[in-house]
Amino acid sequence: MSKDTRQHPRYPVDLQVTVSARDRQLSARTRDMSRSGLCLVMAQKVPLEARIQIRLVLTFAAGGYSEPLTLTGRVVWCTALFSAFQIGVMFVDVDRERARHLQMLVAILDGSPSDPSDDEDTDRHGDPDDPFRP
Repeated sequence: MSKDTRQHPRYPVDLQVTVSARDRQLSARTRDMSRSGLCLVMAQKVPLEARIQIRLVLTFAAGGYSEPLTLTGRVVWCTALFSAFQIGVMFVDVDRERARHLQMLVAILDGSPSDPSDDEDTDRHGDPDDPFRP
């Protein structure tokens, strides 16, 4: 069994998302998510290294919806899954505002919502691929 060497923990989450790729709007669902990326399940194959836009909207129990969070990602892997595809996406070009919203979402998934402005995680400063790097 190989050791998981991911920098950030993944959280299982099932969200309906819209993916924009090559001027097409595609429907997908999330399988899991972390601060640095997510796993999508969708009917269409997306090429490796493709840059895509992911639009996340939370659905609340009372029937309400969150404001959409749109993130840019790069496809880092794509595998067939029965009649669909699993697609690994790494977030790229995350500005401060989107990083703050993403951190709030991940904190909710973690079960410990906190103020992301209090984040003093200094480990991320050394990783050039970390979208939260200042």
